[in-house]
Parts: sequence; C-alpha cells; structure tokens
Amino acid sequence: MSAASQVVSAGTTISVSYRPCPLCGRDNQDQPASPYSLAPWTIRSCRDCGFTYIDTAPKYEHLAVDLDWNARFQVETERKAELRKVSYKFSRLTRMRMHLFGKRKVGRYVREKFNQGRILDLGCGSGETILDLLDSFTPYGVEISTSLAIKADQLFRPHGGHAENAPSIEGLGRFEENFFEAVAMRSYLEHEENPLGVMKEVFRVLKPGGIAVVKVPNFGSINRRVMGKKWCGFRYPDHLNYYTRNSLRQLAQKAGLDIRFDFLGSLPTSDNMWAILSKPA
Repeated sequence: MSAASQVVSAGTTISVSYRPCPLCGRDNQDQPASPYSLAPWTIRSCRDCGFTYIDTAPKYEHLAVDLDWNARFQVETERKAELRKVSYKFSRLTRMRMHLFGKRKVGRYVREKFNQGRILDLGCGSGETILDLLDSFTPYGVEISTSLAIKADQLFRPHGGHAENAPSIEGLGRFEENFFEAVAMRSYLEHEENPLGVMKEVFRVLKPGGIAVVKVPNFGSINRRVMGKKWCGFRYPDHLNYYTRNSLRQLAQKAGLDIRFDFLGSLPTSDNMWAILSKPA
C-alpha cells in the first residue's frame, strides 16, 4: 500500500495513511489480516511486539468533520444492533451491571493525589469527562472534532481554562513543559493514530509526580474471545488501537511513565481497563 490513498467507508470517500506498528514501528504488511478486520479496515498484530491495530488511519481533516464522534457513534450503534440483535438489546437494558462495584470516573483517581491544579482532557469531546473536577481544577482540553471542541471551550473558559481544536500532538505542543498535575485519557487512546508520540508529549507536559488516567477497551478480555467480531470494543475506523495490559504497559514505559492498573477496573472479565500512569518525581 502506498503511504497515502483513499478508501470508501459507509458511502464516504476517505483519505487514509498507512501505519506501521504504532508501538515499535515494524511494517507488518507481511502479516496476515486479523479475522476481526472489516473491509476496508484491516486489523493486524505486530510480529515483534504483539500490538494489535488498524493499519490505515483516516487523515485528521476527516476526523474533524466527516468522522465526527457524534455521527460515528450513531453509525456504530446501528451496526452493533444489527449484528447482535438479541445480546445488544440485553446489554443496553442491563448497563447497571457495569457499576456493581461503583462507577469509575477520572475525578476519583485524580482526587486520590491532588486537591487542585491544572488538568488536561485529551480527546475531551464536549468536556463532560471532567465535570466533577471543575470546582477545584483549572480545565483544559484538546479535541479534533470542531463541533465538540467548541462545546468544551464554552464549558472550560468560565473556570479559567480552554479547549484547543487540534490533533492531539499539535494541541499538546501548545502547552508548556511541566504544566499539568493530571491528564485525562478516558476512551481516547484507542482512537489516536500516533499513541507513542502523544504519550511522550504527555510526559513532557506533566509535572514531576503528575498522573495520567487512562481508560481503553480491554482487547485481552475474555468477552472479546467469546464474542469474536461481535465484541463491543470493535469500532471501525474509530478504534485504531487495541490494547492489552502488556501493550499498554509497553507504551507507557517507552514514554518514560510508570504504570499501575486498577485491579477491579482491569479484570479479564471486563471489556475495559483503567490504568494510572505517573511521571517520576
């Protein structure tokens, strides 16, 4: 495949770029496509480091408008409802089961270490992820979707912060070194074309001792093995990266960050996993 080309997805022509392994850089075109692939999106597992990812990524301009999260969420909801007619309805009706051990929020992890300071929400959407921190933290965000970035900016400015409408690496580059006590990456890293580059920037903008709270779909979950292509964690092409505990640990360590996993938030029975990354003091 050439460095850049076009694909047609859901009736829309999208410019894409080929990706080697985002974790170690290996070109895996010699590896077989995963059975989890869905044309035109090919999922591969890296032969060297084992990381699983979609090997083409939409250009950023499509993510800003054509593949806006609000629009893609509706498309994926309809696809999953059709693919899993019975189990999807049951899952939606019983979502309370997900909170049997208490609902996990970014704020819970941040407040365990900090009472105040600056927090950055990467892939902030409309800003709702850190609503419970606005009373004592100065909120900042980076969001590629133009419509969502506007909403987040309107939410954050009365509290002294703002939202940048930009790809994450570009947006991170607009902040000073050692600027934030905390970075939120809830349901974000699976979407990022260059997760290692982003993680290195997160290391740069975090203060020594600062933390990043990560939530990603758990590709190592038992449910993924049971459900196969029907697993809830697959979204095409929104979810470019599929993390296990091992690959998320490798990603953090390559960027110089320590990592610990929330025990109840990263069980093999869970479709998601939570991790707390920290910059050495």
